Amino acid sequence: MPIKNLAANRMADFRRVLKRAGLDGYVTVDRLEQRYLSGIDLNDGEAVFFITPAKGYCLTKRLIASKMVPAAKFLKTEIVPYGGMLEGTLNKIKKLGLKRVAFDPALIDWERGNALQQAGLCHAAGLIGEMRMAKYPDEVAKLRKACQMAWHSFEEVKPLIKTGMTEDEVRILMALAMHKRGADSIPFNIVCFGENTADAHHTPSKTRKLKAEEAVLMDFGCYYEGYTSDMTRSWWHGKKEPAEYTKIWNIVDQARKAGVKALRAGVSAGAVDAAARDVIEKAGYGKEFFHTTGHGIGLQEHDRPILRAGAPDVLEENYVVTIEPGIYFDGRWGIRLEDSFLVTQKGSKKLTQK
Repeated sequence: MPIKNLAANRMADFRRVLKRAGLDGYVTVDRLEQRYLSGIDLNDGEAVFFITPAKGYCLTKRLIASKMVPAAKFLKTEIVPYGGMLEGTLNKIKKLGLKRVAFDPALIDWERGNALQQAGLCHAAGLIGEMRMAKYPDEVAKLRKACQMAWHSFEEVKPLIKTGMTEDEVRILMALAMHKRGADSIPFNIVCFGENTADAHHTPSKTRKLKAEEAVLMDFGCYYEGYTSDMTRSWWHGKKEPAEYTKIWNIVDQARKAGVKALRAGVSAGAVDAAARDVIEKAGYGKEFFHTTGHGIGLQEHDRPILRAGAPDVLEENYVVTIEPGIYFDGRWGIRLEDSFLVTQKGSKKLTQK
């Protein structure tokens, strides 16, 4: 069954956000914000969106106008000369006599941001960013699909991993498996052998071959209709798994379970981090866990909220976050276990199976 696009609902909800903020309008050139509000995938520089509490406008060039047809009921497309999108937006603001129009300075280049500021627009950070943390049903469906693609791909590829293969060969197998299942693109696809598993964001090597007895770590995800998945698996390749590796794997797994147990609406991001980190610190490996416990996923593979020590963000229903504790021994091996979860009122639902 096709997934219903709820972009019109998001646009209507954002107009209410503007009204509550006392703003006459909002200008965005950010492609992720534009995708969120319209459901349409645009490249950087293809359009300027101008939203008021009453109406939404897309100022773009003729070449792009046909792409905007699916959003025509809630976003009026106006064609302007090439290079004149920002000027056209400012002229519209002036023509409508709007006084308090904002933009997010973190999501625009200096030249265009300066032009908006010189024209009298004010700053408003995170208006859409705040909205994006709680996912609408169509977003949850796409995230679940992306997570299932990644999980099924790993189930296919893991048995194919053999001694003598390079990290890059395994990376290619994973990419092909995810694309075969309908992935739009592969934002990251980390494959690590042996000592490289201690490098949290290792780049797969074309020459490093898998040995008969050593650690393996894979961290991967894929985009499906604009939304990403994220999962990590660690295991020992061979029949002689060292007792120390087994011990550390179980500690990381206990930390993962503790983080998952803490997940629910109303809990702070910092509290979830503390639940997982406490397990590792009590086991004596606090210094070897040097990254956050997790992060939000959605239109980006690393998004808000960030599950880090002291983070004030309070989790709400329909946030989608990862839990990914890890322990790493430089020059030897590392272990990270990661799954993605939908936050609910009473707990969470795992989107990456097993």
